[in-house]
Amino acid sequence: MTSRPGPAATICAGAALLAATPALAAAGRLGGGQPLEVSLGRIVSALVICIIIAVLAVLLIRQRAGRLDLHAYFGRFQVRPRSIEVVETRRLSPHADICVVRHAGREYLLLLLAGGARILREEPLAETEEAPCA
Repeated sequence: MTSRPGPAATICAGAALLAATPALAAAGRLGGGQPLEVSLGRIVSALVICIIIAVLAVLLIRQRAGRLDLHAYFGRFQVRPRSIEVVETRRLSPHADICVVRHAGREYLLLLLAGGARILREEPLAETEEAPCA
């Protein structure tokens, strides 16, 4: 026993065939035969820009997912050493942080508030002396 398509399916197939007939007849001159008005340089530059955007999106998604550390990845391209080093930061309240910062051979203890910052302690960087091995 074979099943036959219903009358609705037959009508839809017929309508699709009628709609496609003019397109099939004019297949020899797609686009009207007009020359391409976009230069090849514009097409290639658009492709390069899209590839760059896609690569940056992949790197950002991987960094947000925790699978890639962008700071370590791009850290090797650092031109000059950093002059400010944040040693440690602690949250005291929703509007206050306390930080230990090193800069120019000095160490600072900073209190960062919503409206400003205060230096709580400032001292020269302590030289660490290694104990002789006995």
